[in-house]
Amino acid sequence: MGVTINEIAKTAGVSRGTVDRALNNRGRIQPQVAERIRHIAEEMGYSPNVNARSLALTARHRKFGVILQFIETPFMLEVLRGIMAATEEFMYYGIAVEIIRIEGMDSEEAVRSMSRLRAEHVAAIILVGTNDSALRREIDTCKKANIDIITVNSDVPSSHRKFFIGQHAYGSGQTAASVMADLLCGKGSIIVFYGLESTIHNERIRGFRGIISRKYKGINIVEVKKTFNSRNLLAKMAEESLNQHPDVNGIYLCGEGSIELCNILKERSLAADIHLVLHDLATCREEDILDRTIDYVIDDDGFGQGYMALYLLVSWHYGKKEPEQEYYYTDIRIINAFNYNISPQSTFPSMFQRVKAVSSLRT
Repeated sequence: MGVTINEIAKTAGVSRGTVDRALNNRGRIQPQVAERIRHIAEEMGYSPNVNARSLALTARHRKFGVILQFIETPFMLEVLRGIMAATEEFMYYGIAVEIIRIEGMDSEEAVRSMSRLRAEHVAAIILVGTNDSALRREIDTCKKANIDIITVNSDVPSSHRKFFIGQHAYGSGQTAASVMADLLCGKGSIIVFYGLESTIHNERIRGFRGIISRKYKGINIVEVKKTFNSRNLLAKMAEESLNQHPDVNGIYLCGEGSIELCNILKERSLAADIHLVLHDLATCREEDILDRTIDYVIDDDGFGQGYMALYLLVSWHYGKKEPEQEYYYTDIRIINAFNYNISPQSTFPSMFQRVKAVSSLRT
């Protein structure tokens, strides 16, 4: 990979913006500083990126909207961090990004936000979606207004969004089922907790239950409970379920509440007897992984989802590079106490050329 503007800026001891102005002969910069930067760039073997220059000319003064639901969750904060990292990569090309943060699942607020952004003639909108009819209609309205919608993390089924970037939720649930079955040696009783009636949670549960029912007849799912992503409600339900099913030896958590659940298992001295499999590394406490209260975390790379969403969108909109597929899936990572400290924060590096775009898995 060639020398980047960031590397030149670090060597020259100046900002990235100063390097950009020197190499592209724009903006105010002292002649001697510009000459020094160009000399450093030449010595380092810098080669201008033709696509980036084209992007700089065409993308100026364009605006994108980003609407993130469930923003209070640790996982969605990772998605936000990825979007902000990509925004920084493109900030010197004149692209403006407005990020709208919505707590919880609030489709009405998402629709209002989309309507406002549409009235402001944004170029496109990145949306954490939900399976909601009003949201689906607003996506269709945006399409008629030539505003493309990209869904990230959670899709809006049967809508006219352009493409989806996120986890393969069904496969993620299947992965959780497989590692749980291995932990139980194919025999035992499981309690399942899930947060919401959302596309992600429903598909995870469907994948999990499908594998258990088809391949592991010796494993019984004794309860499936919805927690509404309330940690307090999860704690109450977990206490009740453990009292009612004292022989349970596995818990699958799809949603918020890993800390509360781990606390209960430790207080009851059950951490060694009940295997716990859950999702999303960002929601977990380090000590619960390292002491193996949590056996496995199925992680779906929130940072990568956010970064990839904006990078792909900008590359397509202004680099004239059409998306190659309808679904872009992040890697499903299996993390435990033994690889926790060596697991990368994201499978996506800073340049999109290394991003692995996985073809859609039809289920």
